[in-house]
Amino acid sequence: MRFKDLTESDINKAREIYLNKELSWDNRMKLLMDLFGKSERTVRKWCSDKLGFKEKVEVEPEQYQSAKQRVADKSKKRFIITWGQNNTPVHKGFYNNMEAYAEFIEADIHIILGRYKNPTSVFNDSEEDFWVPEVEKYMDAGRHNVHKYLSIMSDIKMQPTAINPMSGLRGVSGANSCVFGAPKVQMEMIPVLEGNKPKMMLTTGAVTKMNYTDSKAGKKGEFHHTYGFVVVEIEDNETFYIRQVTADDKTGDFTDLCYNVTKGKVKKIDSIAAIVFGDLHYGHHDQNVIDRTHKFLKKVKPDNVILHDVFDGDSISHHQMKDPFIQYAKELDGTNSLKKEVDNMMDGLKAFSKYKNVVIVRSNHDDFLDRWLKNEDWKKQPTQKNSLVYMEYSAMLLRQYGENNVKGVIPEIINSEFPKFITLGRNASYIVKDWELGQHGDVGSNGSRGSLLQFRNLNTKIIVGHYHSPGRKDGALAVGTSTRLRVGYNIGPSSWLQSHVIIHQDGKAQHINFIDNKDGKTNFTTFDI
Repeated sequence: MRFKDLTESDINKAREIYLNKELSWDNRMKLLMDLFGKSERTVRKWCSDKLGFKEKVEVEPEQYQSAKQRVADKSKKRFIITWGQNNTPVHKGFYNNMEAYAEFIEADIHIILGRYKNPTSVFNDSEEDFWVPEVEKYMDAGRHNVHKYLSIMSDIKMQPTAINPMSGLRGVSGANSCVFGAPKVQMEMIPVLEGNKPKMMLTTGAVTKMNYTDSKAGKKGEFHHTYGFVVVEIEDNETFYIRQVTADDKTGDFTDLCYNVTKGKVKKIDSIAAIVFGDLHYGHHDQNVIDRTHKFLKKVKPDNVILHDVFDGDSISHHQMKDPFIQYAKELDGTNSLKKEVDNMMDGLKAFSKYKNVVIVRSNHDDFLDRWLKNEDWKKQPTQKNSLVYMEYSAMLLRQYGENNVKGVIPEIINSEFPKFITLGRNASYIVKDWELGQHGDVGSNGSRGSLLQFRNLNTKIIVGHYHSPGRKDGALAVGTSTRLRVGYNIGPSSWLQSHVIIHQDGKAQHINFIDNKDGKTNFTTFDI
């Protein structure tokens, strides 16, 4: 194509591509090279010199400049942080509920200002950026260290259509955990060395309505647009608690821990649809975390309790079976006794027998026992303590294979004492409030290795275990662990955190993250629950 052959349609198409900031510069150049059939050098010359395409120099609106001067109220012990888009009205129901809740818990509200160009907006056709009065009341575009170990990163502008908005930002807050403003709700743990405070990154969700272009990126942004906020609670100079809250798309009603907010009224709840515990691994478990959770569940009773990795398998772990030095140490301290380990697990499970529906998800550590039976010779074990249980459990597995009903040894052991517990198989499904809870997380599509990014692409919302690091990628959540944070094999930097997920009766899910405070107690909130 020659320059003089360009039609008006060609020029308009080229202008649209050249000025589209939703695309990277490289992608824009590739599209223009395809359109013109010319080299990048020629494309640049035609667009800038001959056609005079110029990107507008953005001038920050006065509101934004004012928001950069916002100062966090350090006298407050709680903060509510959300995101508001320019030229877009707030969700009235959610906004009113958020204000009511902030007053109830005495929280300082911060609405991080977001900017997005939408020429097809149904709300406003102004070319000037502005934020509605409700957003302006709490607007924030600065950076605040509201705690020794936590920063609100309101100065970082995120593209609301970004698939992974926190990508590339792991180091910007230094050692501090950080909160970013974005209409998606995501959470990621960052590995830290032993002795350091846990570091997590979270996005907030939005207080403004959906307002995206009709492009592919815009439609994806609309699909993942979530009304929500982050709650921060300051315990003391060393400890803070943090979690995400999401609201009903239509009404704006929401639930946080034991408080439901509907039509501007705050009331206590006495039940939840489900709780998914962080992986238990009896033998490595943290009893403080488990006891604190049972205390919480006395006041907020669960309809379903979901447990992952109840068995650890340390006594017969294939990772250590060939190491004579580790086996010698286990022989001395008695930790190579499989019966002792199974008894420990069963003792721990007794505390769950009071709940209505207890579900044991088939997990990879359960497989340790079956693998040991199949691959090891009982006559050649480092200890003969396990000889008799080897025979007993082998008989169990033989019967299962003979009856063509192979669920595994651990489920059968559990059901022998707790027949009402629901023990799932590898391919089982267990759904509560549209959340898939029957998968552990170690196995992904077509037998591949599971990951939260992979589970995000499923056609259902899902909550998994396995990683010991809580995370959230839109509709895919992972619990953390209920073990001690260091158990011997997670050496080096670790992203483990003691964390569960609760599903409220409105179908919304949230993490509860446990932090050790200066008194050595493990907690997840400053509320008296």
